[in-house]
Amino acid sequence: MKKIIYNFLPLILVSLFIFPLVAQEATEDDTNDPSNPQELLEIVKQGQFADTQAQRDRERKFRNEKNKQAKLLADAKAERARLEREAARLEVRFEANEALLVVAEAQLKERLGSLNEIFGHLAGLATESRNIFEQSISSAQFGKEREEFLTKLAVKMGRGVTLASIPELERLWYELQREINATGEVVKFTTDVIALDGTVESREVVRVGVFNAVSDGNYLTYASTRGMYEELPSQPARRYTSTTSDVLDAEAFPVQFAVDPTGPQGGSYLASLISMPGWGERTQQGGIVGYIILYILGLGGLGLFVWRLYSLIGIRSLVDSQLAASTLSTDNPLGRVLKVAEDNPKADTETIELKMAEQILNERPSIVKLNWLIKLISIVSPLMGLFGTIIGMIITFQMITLFGTGDPKTMAEGISIALVTTWLGLAVAIPMTFMSAIVSNFSKGILETIEEQAIGMAAERSEK
Repeated sequence: MKKIIYNFLPLILVSLFIFPLVAQEATEDDTNDPSNPQELLEIVKQGQFADTQAQRDRERKFRNEKNKQAKLLADAKAERARLEREAARLEVRFEANEALLVVAEAQLKERLGSLNEIFGHLAGLATESRNIFEQSISSAQFGKEREEFLTKLAVKMGRGVTLASIPELERLWYELQREINATGEVVKFTTDVIALDGTVESREVVRVGVFNAVSDGNYLTYASTRGMYEELPSQPARRYTSTTSDVLDAEAFPVQFAVDPTGPQGGSYLASLISMPGWGERTQQGGIVGYIILYILGLGGLGLFVWRLYSLIGIRSLVDSQLAASTLSTDNPLGRVLKVAEDNPKADTETIELKMAEQILNERPSIVKLNWLIKLISIVSPLMGLFGTIIGMIITFQMITLFGTGDPKTMAEGISIALVTTWLGLAVAIPMTFMSAIVSNFSKGILETIEEQAIGMAAERSEK
């Protein structure tokens, strides 16, 4: 008995690992552990039978699928054969049509004759004209319909099949002649203009040939994508824009007007004028040193000069009034100096001279005060310009060290600072030198008049 158990033990272990699913699908009565070897043998036998049945089912399903695949393969081969026959038939037909097409094209060229060249000329002329009209400032007045017409005509003539009609040829000539006439016209009309803020406004516009268009004192450019005029982001100098109003308001010609003749929409001259920086932009290029020179030294010195000149003119007026008066007044320096002699009638000549000299020294500060500051500004301004030049050159050499000399734009900032600060320093120093000389001479003239009158009075006292 034990020998039988030992013989079936490997089979039992294999069955436990190979057929776990069969054991799980068994009923609760069948899943009970076998109580004897006979029951265990029966369980193994049932598992082998179930496995054999499943294999038979899979084989039957595989044979069915194999038959279906064979049928699909046969159908695909039959379809491929049919398509190959159809492709061969179409290829024969294509070659026949291609031969007919060659014959037809030869007949068409023979019948067209010289008209074939006309097709090429018309297509080229229409395309070239359309390209010109797309950029011409006259398009805002004449509209974009002519561009659409020329596009259709160029496509039609490019095919070389259909002749252009008489109305099409007449319109082509008309559009070309109208553009030629527009080059020599100065026309005023009302149209839509795109403002700087993007809004569209209806304005009166004057078109000067195909060179420039102006409105409300400003130059306009043509926006080809929208078919309208638009204001330039910046305008040239005032001496150019001042004449645009004359053209807009003029009833008769000739009128002086700045025209850029280098091409439509202004051209290179107008673009260069727009790109040139104004006075404010030039000052910004000078940096902090430029602001100090212009606003602190320049405007501060100018204000100081105006105040001192106004004060000296007032003093000079009072001195001149005192010279013409017969009585002495203490509201002016000359009157106060001469009053010293009048207040000391018994003093000797030397004493009077000393007292009047003392009074002149007292009056001198109010006459020459802050003149030194104007002179100092005239001296410091070019030195500040030189200081800015040094800063600019340092920045330039730093850019050269970092990026080399391949791109001039990298050095533009430093060079701008160097040149603009020098220019501002000289621009302030030159007029301030003249201002310093003016106030100095004015003060000197007043003091000389006072001293002359004081010496004259002392001489009269000595004669007595």
